Amino acid sequence: MFITNQLQRILTHSKIGDKIKYGYVIVITIFILGILSGLALGDFYEKKAYHKLQLANEKIILLSQLHNHILQIRSHPKTLIVVVNESIWFEYEISKFSLNIQKINYSLSEIKKFLYKNNNNLDNKRIKQIISEYRYYLDEYEKNIQSLWQTITPISTNNSQLNNQDIVIELIKSQEMQNLEIQFEKLSEILSLVIDSAQENKKDAEREMRKANLLRIKIIFSSSIISLIISTISAIYTGKVIAYPLEELTYVAQKVTQESNFRLQAPVTTQDEVGKLATSINQLIKWIHEHIKELKEAHKTLENRVEQRTIELQQALKKLKALVNLDGLTQIFNRRYFDESLYREWQRGRREKSEISLILCDIDYFKIYNETYGHLGGDSCLQKVAQEIRRQVKRPSDVVARYGGEEFVILLPNTNLNGALTLAEMIRNAIETMNIPHQNSLVSDHVTLSMGVSCKIPEQIEQYKELIKEADDALY
Repeated sequence: MFITNQLQRILTHSKIGDKIKYGYVIVITIFILGILSGLALGDFYEKKAYHKLQLANEKIILLSQLHNHILQIRSHPKTLIVVVNESIWFEYEISKFSLNIQKINYSLSEIKKFLYKNNNNLDNKRIKQIISEYRYYLDEYEKNIQSLWQTITPISTNNSQLNNQDIVIELIKSQEMQNLEIQFEKLSEILSLVIDSAQENKKDAEREMRKANLLRIKIIFSSSIISLIISTISAIYTGKVIAYPLEELTYVAQKVTQESNFRLQAPVTTQDEVGKLATSINQLIKWIHEHIKELKEAHKTLENRVEQRTIELQQALKKLKALVNLDGLTQIFNRRYFDESLYREWQRGRREKSEISLILCDIDYFKIYNETYGHLGGDSCLQKVAQEIRRQVKRPSDVVARYGGEEFVILLPNTNLNGALTLAEMIRNAIETMNIPHQNSLVSDHVTLSMGVSCKIPEQIEQYKELIKEADDALY
């Protein structure tokens, strides 16, 4: 309980960087210790098994050599039957027998050394007993063989030859040699069993070596799994003590900013950087709440002033727009607005490679009209003509403007020459249908219009001036 409380206190007061560092240190330590312990235990059991394997191999080799040498000396009497009367081969077999006796004595000596070094095995007692019995029976066997050698004298005669062979056969069939063969056979069987036991020990050692390798792999794998589990736990803990509080802080901050809910407070669960951040955010929320109260009061006062000024500005803007874009007398667009529109439409026509048409209108003999009906009558005539022209132009993109004095202009984007001529004829007929009296006109008893029409596909920037000039030339 004390350790748990101390650990909780450390984690609560530690910095975020220290918490992450502790987690990494634990994971890496377990991983390294797992690998080192796996390698150490694996090497320990592998060396133990390898030692056992070496002992088994050495035992098998020594016992197998002893067994083979004894088999060779046991076959000596039978070989003598064949070579007994051949002095060279006879001497060779004697030398061979003596050499095998030396080898047997050497093998027995080596086995004795081996048993002395490894005196804690049950099989070793049996081997000691076998060696003791072998020494006894080998001595007896060697005496009999040496006695046989002294008895045999190689002679070339057939009778002697038969006698020598009979002597060897007689020795082989003698009761003493038969007893020795029986004892050798028994010892050979016991020796084979001991060799088989050593073979089993060898197999056990090989299995233990495989188990040692498997143990090494299991320990390393287990340490990796434990490190992975601790890494996962560390990640979950990191998320719990770092990410989740930060998410909570983010949630509180979003609620405060989106809903202006200044009653919310961020939870303070630790004394690390996250806890200090939560405390600072709570203080900041409190200050903002107080500041917003002050701002709302100031805003109400300012809102009233702004509303009043907005109304005044809107009224002023309407007047300004009328002054800027509309002709004060005819209430259609003025020359300034027309120039801006022509330049804008000309630029667009250049991009789209589309035609622009222009109609320039002039009231015939308007100066005489003013002299006849007075300036007020002239103003009224201009107003009627302007409004009628505007009624005839239907498209929102077309611009009808007072060009100056008694001249009017109609800008027609995306309109070819035929379309412009058709509209011009409609306007002319409409004005004539109005039948505004003009008794002193030199062409008619009512007001008429003269019009010039031009059309171009925009190419150069300054070419729009030619469009006006061509319409003006057509007018006159």
